[in-house]
Amino acid sequence: MARLESLDAPLLRVSRPVSACSRCRGAKVKCDGRLPACGACKRLGRANECSSANDLSAKGKERSYVAALESKVEKLERKLAQGRNRKASVTMFDTQLSGGMDNLANSSRQPTLRRFSGGRAAQMKEASNVDDLVSDFGFLSINATARDFYGFTSAMSYARLVLTSAAVENMPQFPSHVLPPRYAATPLIQLYLDKVFLLLPCLSETALFASVSAIYQDSGRHATPFDHWTVRMVLAIALYSKSRQRGDKHYEEAVRHVVAALEKAEGVLHPGSLFGIQGLLLLAQVAMLDPHHFDSWYVMGVASRAMVDLGLHQDPLEHLHTKGLDFRRRIFYCVYSLDRAISMVKERAFSFSDDSTNVELPSTPATSAASNWKEKDQLFLQALEPAICLFRLRRLQSAWYHELFLSDRIAWAEPEPYLWNACHEMRRWFEDLPDSITPSVRTKFELEVLYSFIFVLSPSLKVPNIPALGQSLVFEYSIEYTEKMQTVLRDMDSSAIYTFHDILRVYFVGRHFRDVLWQHLERLLNGRLYETPYVPPALLAPLSSPNDNQQNNTTRAIRCINGVVDILDIFGQKSGYMALRDKFSADTRPLLDELHARQHGFHLASGAGSLVGYRRRTAAGPELETVVHEEPANTGGRGFQATGPRSRSYQGI
Repeated sequence: MARLESLDAPLLRVSRPVSACSRCRGAKVKCDGRLPACGACKRLGRANECSSANDLSAKGKERSYVAALESKVEKLERKLAQGRNRKASVTMFDTQLSGGMDNLANSSRQPTLRRFSGGRAAQMKEASNVDDLVSDFGFLSINATARDFYGFTSAMSYARLVLTSAAVENMPQFPSHVLPPRYAATPLIQLYLDKVFLLLPCLSETALFASVSAIYQDSGRHATPFDHWTVRMVLAIALYSKSRQRGDKHYEEAVRHVVAALEKAEGVLHPGSLFGIQGLLLLAQVAMLDPHHFDSWYVMGVASRAMVDLGLHQDPLEHLHTKGLDFRRRIFYCVYSLDRAISMVKERAFSFSDDSTNVELPSTPATSAASNWKEKDQLFLQALEPAICLFRLRRLQSAWYHELFLSDRIAWAEPEPYLWNACHEMRRWFEDLPDSITPSVRTKFELEVLYSFIFVLSPSLKVPNIPALGQSLVFEYSIEYTEKMQTVLRDMDSSAIYTFHDILRVYFVGRHFRDVLWQHLERLLNGRLYETPYVPPALLAPLSSPNDNQQNNTTRAIRCINGVVDILDIFGQKSGYMALRDKFSADTRPLLDELHARQHGFHLASGAGSLVGYRRRTAAGPELETVVHEEPANTGGRGFQATGPRSRSYQGI
């Protein structure tokens, strides 16, 4: 995209009010929504009775943000008019007050009044008022409702506001934007469908291929702006995923496609349109792969607001066709999934709460009651299973993230039951994944669950001090997460797509592993656990089989830290961000020195063994039992494992 032109202050016009005042609504007359009282109430002398003057915050009576700006403009205009008339009015008042003051005195005051009314101080005050008004548009670009953008001049559009708020760096300029041959574009589109669409089905597969045909037929004369936007963004996402280093051939081609797509932004990114939300979802996926040019959090903030404005966060009361209702739900859950994932990885608040939503999951051929769908539709809907599984996980993550990090700040006296239950629900979700999930997607889901475990067990306002078992679980899950991610990076071509957010996840895992190990070094390296309240026995078994049970915890800790550094290095080259690798290496250097010293025989823990104990429920009933496992002294302390009967079986992947 060419460098964005400067944003000129738009000409404000009256926007449609969110709701009429009580009197206009009762009389069934048009209400202009002006503040502090509407025009109809003013004409009838009932300005004090207008609901807008006394009940601005009542439910259903909120006034438009632009209407509030218009009211502010009117007040400033009145102040300016008063300033222009100040000279005459003040002179008249002084003349009446002085009574017998002669003309010489009056003439001597006039220059003073002139300097006061038009001096530098007044000009600065006026400029400050105007600047305060114009600066409000920074908030308007994200928080204004869709209707607030109607009536703007061509220099200030919804698309320009969205792109400006989400831009990090200006896109480069290219003389031309030539499409690749269709035979070269088809594998890229299939790559998108196999790796991205599988989890975020924000498009219609049929409409996507129709857009491809429209662009490649008759030189694209019949293609719409949305066709160009969709195909270019899909090609860009596929090329970004194939890139291994920022600036390589795939990366440059992806940037070219994004620049070509942004030229069609005015015809795609407009309010009150489902196409606009789909366009924002594609832009958010690009931002996750190219953080140098776009901020995904701002893009999803706009997409979430547009989704709420269209009412997609509530299932409609009237009956809709099954396919239309399912597609509406798919769009909502794509917005929901990305908003939750991006907010969590950046440790920010959600764009909208779960309490404000009421949308069922999209149906699949197995759950749908419709029996007259065509066979090709059933084959298409079968591919939605991975996405619906991801949507279910996002709902679990949203619940505990809001409860632990976004609600009140009162610390819990006994946080263990909630922590164990949250982890147990996510483990059950993973175990209930259908057999149709491909190995690459299953691995991605396993990494999501391990990351969620560590997130739940990290310190929060509700749980400032993690229980001893939780600290040991963070130690074990971090090692398992690192080993699994290293396996993925050995064959990235056949794995699912991993974005810049995965770098942030790896850094999050490494940071918490370092913190918990440095604070509880002796206990974790010796593998000691204390008796703890009831926990589901599933938490004490890894998601997959351990790689090497014969290594002591000191060696495992060193391998984990070095593994995090290697992962951050590979991802850093892919995204162009090496700062996280450098920071993590510097932060863990003292810990690594201590671990290497222990590994070479310094500060070795002595003793014939250590007891690893925990309390859990048996499969036979609620009675508690204590399971004790004695570790041999020559292992140097291994990771803990559950022993004895289990209520469920946990098979390795």
